Amino acid sequence: MWKNRRRIVALALLIGATIYISYRFWDGPVDRRHSETAGTLRGVAGGQEVLLSITPWPPPAMREVDFTVSLPGYAGTGSPYVDLSMAGMEMGRNRVDLSRGADGRYRGTGVFVRCPSGMHDWEATVTAPGAGKAVFRFAVAD
Repeated sequence: MWKNRRRIVALALLIGATIYISYRFWDGPVDRRHSETAGTLRGVAGGQEVLLSITPWPPPAMREVDFTVSLPGYAGTGSPYVDLSMAGMEMGRNRVDLSRGADGRYRGTGVFVRCPSGMHDWEATVTAPGAGKAVFRFAVAD
């Protein structure tokens, strides 16, 4: 009888620990309704409008992808850049440096690495020096 109670208590603790760890590291779902059909993602950094375009869409893993950032009326001193990461994971630096084109848009190329865990949810943080940061969440294709 005590043996069964110990097993039940151990199982309950294991389930509780699993739920706690999952909740602690979960950063919310990716809204796939918008990420699957988006051409240009819109956000705000401080009061600055930020438009991020990723081509091809949805972006594939392990292939070079083009990034275009538009900052209407941006008067910052430096070029913006894009940091790529997965929510809740320490992945090291994966930065896309952008160069200003003749049309005023900033462009660069980067790669989404394939996650060994099989997750596809990514974040692109556009930093516009002097204006702030805008975070975009979306799913990467396999």
